[in-house]
Amino acid sequence: MASQSAKYSAASSPSKIEGARGSMIAPSLDHLKNTPKLKYLRRELRNNSTMAEKSLWNWLRCNQVEGLRFRRQFSIDQFILDFYCPKLKLCIELDGDYHFHVNQPLNDFKRDEFLREKFGIHTLHFENKIVFEQPQTIINAIINFKNERDKSIASVHTPPVSPSILEGELNTHFSL
Repeated sequence: MASQSAKYSAASSPSKIEGARGSMIAPSLDHLKNTPKLKYLRRELRNNSTMAEKSLWNWLRCNQVEGLRFRRQFSIDQFILDFYCPKLKLCIELDGDYHFHVNQPLNDFKRDEFLREKFGIHTLHFENKIVFEQPQTIINAIINFKNERDKSIASVHTPPVSPSILEGELNTHFSL
């Protein structure tokens, strides 16, 4: 494993596109996150993390991946997410033996669907062994998700093409 104090980033990261309208994209989750009723369970999960969770946390903590802040054992509504990046609305779930029991894949799917539809949170699942054997795969997946999200946001904020450009004239002024 490479030095964990190193910062991880994409070879060419796109420029940040943020603005006043950014907060209007999705509603605030403040009233649904880290609810008091799950406080002790979250603490228990953090204090008794699996080896895979501890190892991945060493990669994600302190904004090491593209400057993104991740939270560990973070609750949204009635669910506790292994790792959560609020800026990307991205959940990282590590799937150990428990996740391969008969009904668990369906339960995971329903939870992921609920989080995506109600809160706009996307979930990436990785088997525990990936953390130990190919941790860069997880880092790359996070970076790819961020880059795709940035491209998506950029396309929303791209001004429409002026008809004069389509007709061959160069117009440097765009209007919305």
